Amino acid sequence: MRTFICALAIAAAFPILGCKNMSSPFNPSRDATGQPAPSATQAMAAQAGLTTFQGLVDAKNHAALGFTSPEDVRRARLAEPMPIFLIRLDALQRFTEETNPDTLLMDARRALYPVEVDQRIATSLTVTQHDDGWRATDFGNSAVARAVTRFRSDPGDFIVHVPALKAYFVGRRTEGRLTLTPVMEDPRFGLPAGEALPAERVLAALKEAAQGYNGLPQ
Repeated sequence: MRTFICALAIAAAFPILGCKNMSSPFNPSRDATGQPAPSATQAMAAQAGLTTFQGLVDAKNHAALGFTSPEDVRRARLAEPMPIFLIRLDALQRFTEETNPDTLLMDARRALYPVEVDQRIATSLTVTQHDDGWRATDFGNSAVARAVTRFRSDPGDFIVHVPALKAYFVGRRTEGRLTLTPVMEDPRFGLPAGEALPAERVLAALKEAAQGYNGLPQ
């Protein structure tokens, strides 16, 4: 089995995702396609993913995956998940003052589960919904997990990811209004990290930063 283990490296603005293809000593149940068998629920997929994760961590890769020692993974527990929503570049570029910010959010059918060790966020795993069920798809996004959980304050909070700008926010709806909390200072946007801001203000700043974007990595 080949499993993609993804670790985030923080660049000048925000993490750039890089993936390393690694052999796994763990052999979960497979379906007819050779993929890990799907789970009926998100929670079941996350628990199966944690078991897989525990089989992958060793003395060579534990630090890259967010653990201080290989033994940490044995005490790893799943924290409450955060649904993931995406904002596409084309939708952002069409945004105007009259646009309802909620219409830019695209349900990614994914959820990030922070992974705790001794009440410390060590890393994360992500589960994705497919037509036949849920599967764990990404492991080791420690930088994102720590950033979004730092500013999470309500059970209904969710992640908003703008892939083109490699930007992450904590989304929240309060009295029918959408707010977005930047999880890191980013000079491209001029938005204060940790402050819940009206979505309209955030989206206007993101649109300005995206003007003239040529699609190349930032």
